[in-house]
Amino acid sequence: MDGVITLSAVELERLLITLESAQQVHRRHQFFLWTQGALQGFLPHDLLVFGHGAYGAPGFRSEVLARANTLEDLVLQGELRRLVDLIVDRWLEGGHQPLTIAARADGEGCPAGQLLARLGLGHALAHGTREFFGDCSGFFIFLRMPEMPGRRHSYFVDMLMPYLHTVLHRMLAEEKLSQECAPRVVLRLSARESQVIALVRDGKTNQQIAQVLELSPLTVKNHVQNILRKLEVANRTQAVAKAVKARLIGGPGSA
Repeated sequence: MDGVITLSAVELERLLITLESAQQVHRRHQFFLWTQGALQGFLPHDLLVFGHGAYGAPGFRSEVLARANTLEDLVLQGELRRLVDLIVDRWLEGGHQPLTIAARADGEGCPAGQLLARLGLGHALAHGTREFFGDCSGFFIFLRMPEMPGRRHSYFVDMLMPYLHTVLHRMLAEEKLSQECAPRVVLRLSARESQVIALVRDGKTNQQIAQVLELSPLTVKNHVQNILRKLEVANRTQAVAKAVKARLIGGPGSA
């Protein structure tokens, strides 16, 4: 990267706070608060996608770190997964360097930039670990950045990558340990809730579900909230994934 990036005294103090607070992150909600708090001073964004696994392989897994119910329909439709694949491929082709992508609604630019614009995800900055691969990898896509990311953003994401990577895998390890130690709980949904979550799986909105089941939208909303509470998840995407895993409903395409 050409040129020298200089930091003001305020930025240096802010950087120290960001690095110190990273050591306190162990759980997903702490990860979210860190990225939406301290990290914003250097990498301002609205949504963060993180991934791990073998780059460019079917086993690569990605998730959205965002407030509840954000991007749920896009994830269900597979749009976000396609975007992640496009960005990872470009990052690999670029020699594992920080990647900036402009959202282009005019039909110009790369496919990833066009998809960013179509999905309303704004400009993006992506980077991952060069030294770690497979299950030890870490990849991050910052979405809805307030401006087109530039050289300073690329510098910061490269410098902060060891901390992002450490925080990610510390969080994943804590979650795995919690799952292994937690007592098994039998998940149950009522017959109506099972119908609702199956229609959510099929990508239907509350209004559409209400029409299919001949209910009011408010009743459907209450059913969805009860499902989220019972399954202990934050949004509809997570509810579908957990319901399928628990065999409460079939996977996509099931009747």
